[in-house]
Amino acid sequence: MGRFDDYTADLLRNADIQRLARRGAHHFSINRLEHSLAAAKLSYVTARLLNADARVCARAGVLHDWFFENRDEHQNRAGANIHHYKISAANARGIGESEAVIQAIETHMWLYVRGKPRTKEAWILWMADNIVWLTDGAWSLARFFKKRVNNFMYGSMTRQEPNAS
Repeated sequence: MGRFDDYTADLLRNADIQRLARRGAHHFSINRLEHSLAAAKLSYVTARLLNADARVCARAGVLHDWFFENRDEHQNRAGANIHHYKISAANARGIGESEAVIQAIETHMWLYVRGKPRTKEAWILWMADNIVWLTDGAWSLARFFKKRVNNFMYGSMTRQEPNAS
């Protein structure tokens, strides 16, 4: 069985995929490339534990959100969010990905759109994608409340240097 880096190195050298890092926060606090890598790594590890195809899971994880919402066909954010799996699958198909990778990408939005995962690898990606965005949301919410509690308790006190008189 190969290593995660062996399965994904060629994808991560792709300049278009690297552009995902410049898109700002994807769900809450991490950018789309960070989100995709986290989903890919969780999918890869889970696939190894469940005797699924770790290569398919790693590659589908990297590619599952490979879209840019400023394209003409998706001018509003909701349209891009709901339909991005189609663009991501088409992008993956365009670089010659296997049908197993494409199928996992096409069904990673199950419960939001039609198309239930049909393979073990597709289920793994669906689960990993949801865990990653829920984790990012939980950490973001925790940081939000920590900041609010600190501001409430301590106000906007700042440490000032004493006058040098």
